[in-house]
Amino acid sequence: MVFVRNKWGFVAINLLLISLIFSLLAPAYDLVTFIDLLFYLCFFYLFIGLLLWTIKGGFFDAITYSFRKVTNRVAKNKDYLDDFENKPLPSQMFKKKFVHFFLFQGAILLIALLLLLVVYYNG
Repeated sequence: MVFVRNKWGFVAINLLLISLIFSLLAPAYDLVTFIDLLFYLCFFYLFIGLLLWTIKGGFFDAITYSFRKVTNRVAKNKDYLDDFENKPLPSQMFKKKFVHFFLFQGAILLIALLLLLVVYYNG
């Protein structure tokens, strides 16, 4: 991702965003509510990161290729200029840095979440 040069700066932006949402929308100002908000954002990053990791690993490439091949043979209006074999597969659609960005953000937020849970249950 071009616009994210400093991944630690983006972690700080995420934590500021969670703090802002916590201060504006929280029904109760307690640690449990903050942990819940942190979990939602952490879950979003990890879910998107793991989904992109699965796609980038080539899991859906064979399925996509097969569907394109069947569609090309069954289609009534054949487009002879459209070559399904030269279209990019899902694993070629984005760079590996994009996957690492989401996984890194999710992992750091997960570590912060676990630290806050330790503080909550020890205190």
